[in-house]
Amino acid sequence: MNTQQPRLAWWIIRWALLALAIPGASHSALADAPRLGPFELPKPRQLTVFNDQQSFDPTEALNGSFTTEKACSDIPYGLWVEVDGQGDCIRYYPHALADGENQKVLVYFGGDVMLRSAKGVRFITESYMRQSPATIATDMAEWAQKAGHPVIFMARPGIYGSSGDHNNRRQPREIALMGHALDLIKQRHRVSSFILSGHSAGGQIVAGLLNKRDDVSSVVITSGLVSVKQVSDFWERRRKLPGKLLYDASGFYDLIEEIDKITTEPRPDIYIISDPEDRVVPFFSQLYYVRRLRAAGFEPHHIYAQATDRQRHLLAQHGRLAAALLAQGQSQVDIRRAVNEMDLEQFK
Repeated sequence: MNTQQPRLAWWIIRWALLALAIPGASHSALADAPRLGPFELPKPRQLTVFNDQQSFDPTEALNGSFTTEKACSDIPYGLWVEVDGQGDCIRYYPHALADGENQKVLVYFGGDVMLRSAKGVRFITESYMRQSPATIATDMAEWAQKAGHPVIFMARPGIYGSSGDHNNRRQPREIALMGHALDLIKQRHRVSSFILSGHSAGGQIVAGLLNKRDDVSSVVITSGLVSVKQVSDFWERRRKLPGKLLYDASGFYDLIEEIDKITTEPRPDIYIISDPEDRVVPFFSQLYYVRRLRAAGFEPHHIYAQATDRQRHLLAQHGRLAAALLAQGQSQVDIRRAVNEMDLEQFK
């Protein structure tokens, strides 16, 4: 059987549904915020250069953006990165980087900001619309103070000031863009090693980079999308509108398949922080990743924590705390204790 046939059939079905879609689905009467209907195509716009207190634009995050290499050179901490013959401007937000050599730098990758309703309508989280370069700078200053080392917030493609399309997340190209961006940062700021922290889908990026790099000393992944196929199958059985009609999951990068590529000289410290009641990324999928790491000869530290949001998913602060303590050289016992104390403090 021709392996291209299932993919071709998927595109035919999708385009047929797109042609039948009701115009104006993005302007739901139920919501003031911008929306994209299940089969609406994004309408990319020129990349906005967000400054200081200017909140990030949800419409741009929904539709994606583009720019030129020349324009990117004028953006604060913008990196022109080319993958598969296409360039994007990847923006990063550093704090406490030295002018000369930076031996150890902590880097954070956030989760998705685009969600789907039960009927497949796409929308941007309220928390994203409250964010700006100034709020990121405040967070990074606090993180750097805790860690005692330079830190960076990395803006994923299509959000937080980077060009690209957030609709195309989970793809190998997103991992490649982030990897090449780290290469440029390493060269520009003379970085020797990285400690990577990633939350949710940002955890997929961190684990993917761990598979491909030898300059990552430690990773901390919270509520991580680290078994993409399992999670896709899980949600496929629970949606009113089949996910297969909305996106082609066969193209997602499944990092589980490349665990054997993680460097062993030296072996990186790997911390996975999970809430067993996570309603977004099922706990069993995170546990599966931990078990596959152990089967491959690694010794990941799996810490159970309790998220305070209704979905029991938001553990990014736990992860940044753990990464800061790793940068200080704290033991895994101290890190476990600190994460548990953070839980206790939240519920006082």
